[in-house]
Amino acid sequence: MESNVYVMDTSGFIVGTNFNEGIMVTVLGVADEIIDSSTRLRFDLLLDSGLRVESPLDGCIEHVISAAKSTGDDTVLSGTDLDILAKALELLSTNKVILITDDYAVQNVAASLGIEYRSAGSKGIKKNILWELKCKGCGAIVKSGNECPICGSEVRRRRVKG
Repeated sequence: MESNVYVMDTSGFIVGTNFNEGIMVTVLGVADEIIDSSTRLRFDLLLDSGLRVESPLDGCIEHVISAAKSTGDDTVLSGTDLDILAKALELLSTNKVILITDDYAVQNVAASLGIEYRSAGSKGIKKNILWELKCKGCGAIVKSGNECPICGSEVRRRRVKG
């Protein structure tokens, strides 16, 4: 097994997280999310010093989507979130991977996949949470979407009690 691999979400670059004792990896979507000049400079300096920007394998993305559906986080994860999780999952087979993110949904899915994570600047999640979609009108639990297929009312994400 290689040294630690730190898979960096956008928050890691915004906060200025740097790990000299390991390998730093991110995905192209993270680079696209960086809009302010100081974070861009930090990103470019890390790129010059060995930061790897890689795409995840399609099979890993499918595995992450499945995990996100099981936790109920699939409705709030962006394409970049899915990619960063998939890249961490892919690298986990041959490395000690630590995902750096402040996104609670990403942390929740990472925990369900057995991926170690650390927050860049927030406290992070305390425990795993399961979510469901519930209609505000009739109270039905629905699988996906923003509108209830039964009554047409708005659907909200809520924590599953248990």
